[in-house]
Amino acid sequence: MEDAAFPASALYPDATPEHIKNLSKRFGRQYINSDSLELYLSFHSFIVKTKRHTILVDACIGNDKERPGRPMWTKRSGPFLDNLHKQGFSPEDIDYVMCTHLHADHVGWNTRCLNGEWVPTFPNAQYLFGKKEFKFWKEFQARSKDPIMYGSHADSILPVMKSGQGLLIEGNHEIVDGVFTEPAYGHTPGNLVLNVTEGSKTLAVICGDVMHHPLQLAHPEWSSCFCENPQMSRASRIELLNRFADSDTFILPAHFQSPGYGPLERDGKGYRMKNGIGEK
Repeated sequence: MEDAAFPASALYPDATPEHIKNLSKRFGRQYINSDSLELYLSFHSFIVKTKRHTILVDACIGNDKERPGRPMWTKRSGPFLDNLHKQGFSPEDIDYVMCTHLHADHVGWNTRCLNGEWVPTFPNAQYLFGKKEFKFWKEFQARSKDPIMYGSHADSILPVMKSGQGLLIEGNHEIVDGVFTEPAYGHTPGNLVLNVTEGSKTLAVICGDVMHHPLQLAHPEWSSCFCENPQMSRASRIELLNRFADSDTFILPAHFQSPGYGPLERDGKGYRMKNGIGEK
């Protein structure tokens, strides 16, 4: 789902209309509506294909699900599985599903409705959830009388655990040779990123919601309104940007509009992608 418009104030409490107006000239209409000053986000997954395994990272929003307060997510009938087929994959081909964190827009396609029940979409996959993340939301749900995360914990996480396909992993977990998770806490208490390496070289980092929008290349100090711990989120983001800036490592955020991914380089106090995103 691309071109999902959000008021800047709904994403970044530190942003002012003047900030966004000036940045709209820098980033362009692909990312910022220069008239309304709304920010555009994408919701997408990534596939990591190794010689022996196929890994789906983050399972987007899902179809047919009730998401109170999120009309663009509610009762969707989107082409996620058709898009997967166009890339040459069926649900049966997926060996692992890895969720960087457990917000509703990252777990939706974990399950689909079959005969009135939510069942795992990927029948042969092992689903990987951060142990720290799962514990936080489990305890949160125990304190709440209402469904949490717009209901996604109940319909997109618990059925996977019930089926026996869920595996709770530590922050540092090697999925297969050269593909491993790493903590990037702050956005959520158990937020993870996925590193894809070859030998000593990091080819790519799928970084989930460490960043939401390219504005954070210009202002890495800005944390979103959705971050559980804004200070920790800021620290994780700046550490990741510093570590991989001026390298060939591809940074792959979960919500940048296409083609919002690529290697980074420093740009004064901020950063830009080498494909030109964020260039002054």
